[in-house]
Amino acid sequence: MIRLIYTILLSGLIISAALWFHIVWIPLAVLILLWLKWYFRKKYARIRNRYILKHPKIYQGLSAVIILGIGLGIGLLIYRFGIELISVPSASMEKAINPGDYIVVNKLVPGPRRFPENPDQYFRMAGTATLQRGDIILFNFPEGDTILENRPDESYYYLKRHYNNFDRLRRIRKWGNLVPLEVKNRPRFVKRVAGLPGDTIQISTGILMVNNKEANLPATIIRKYRWNSSEEAFMNAKKKTRFLTHYQQTGKIIVEMTKETYQQLPEDIKQHLNPALLERNVPDIHTFPFNKSTGWNTDYMGPVKIPAKGNSVILTTNNIDIYKRAITVYEGNTVTQKNNKIFINGKPTDSYTFKMNYYWVMGDNRPKSFDSRFWGLLPENHIIGKIPEKFIHLGK
Repeated sequence: MIRLIYTILLSGLIISAALWFHIVWIPLAVLILLWLKWYFRKKYARIRNRYILKHPKIYQGLSAVIILGIGLGIGLLIYRFGIELISVPSASMEKAINPGDYIVVNKLVPGPRRFPENPDQYFRMAGTATLQRGDIILFNFPEGDTILENRPDESYYYLKRHYNNFDRLRRIRKWGNLVPLEVKNRPRFVKRVAGLPGDTIQISTGILMVNNKEANLPATIIRKYRWNSSEEAFMNAKKKTRFLTHYQQTGKIIVEMTKETYQQLPEDIKQHLNPALLERNVPDIHTFPFNKSTGWNTDYMGPVKIPAKGNSVILTTNNIDIYKRAITVYEGNTVTQKNNKIFINGKPTDSYTFKMNYYWVMGDNRPKSFDSRFWGLLPENHIIGKIPEKFIHLGK
């Protein structure tokens, strides 16, 4: 009776795993073997006992190999579908996550991904929760679909936008061949979720707005401020407080500090600090969606409607640059424009229904973060998992 109960419980576990992993044949084979073992349990026991008596050392060795294999398999499953420990190399999330910190990645939020290379087959296994604004996540860099052989840590697309003579420079400076990367092999980034599928994002005077409301930002957000008094006054202020860093820019003193530090400054110091902003309507070629006619830069951009799976977005010649990469690169279509009309896969259209959810992410260290402001929408199939903040700063 005990063996029967054990077999039934184990069968239930195998069936649950099959449903979660969305696979049939392997669990089915294991189930058949399991029930054959139970059905022929007496004969199996006689054969095993006889073998143990004749070859005890071989049996012990085989048992050890089986236990080791099961342990390795469980460890691999935990790493692949559960949790992972990584070290953060960059300062883009400072002070929430400092360079060198070890962090735990929970892949059960929003759930382990399957077939991320194919937008038509991609799905996520059941997770323990969904992503929320403010969550810190680990993801594969969307623009990392192509890298330079000898400059793998830099964005190929950024360099191409930056240098008008990019192809010539690539040959002269021996940056190497272009190397395509699948989703799972692309560089990994850590950022904070700023916008969810269906949200509308806008940045005005450097302030992040989500659905026309100022975003609730953590105290660790770092911003730049311009000192508007004398250098002597700044040196006196510096003795009274602790700035993260300061430097000269176009003849002005620029100070970087966290939101918390700024809020705690005495009024006699705070009155001499103004946000260091770019000018409105002065476009930056490195700011998404890389169209000067928008007039966007990292302090004045948007609105951007973030696509949600199954939702349709009206396409115009004014917003097609926002969604073009998502429609083509991430979802496998072709987009062309002719006579102010938009064609998807050769057919004229004025809308598109997205296959995946998308997100807007930003680093806490705004001046040093290469995030959605510079490369746009984050497809759901690039997201690896959530980083629980209580497990940050585990050590260096």
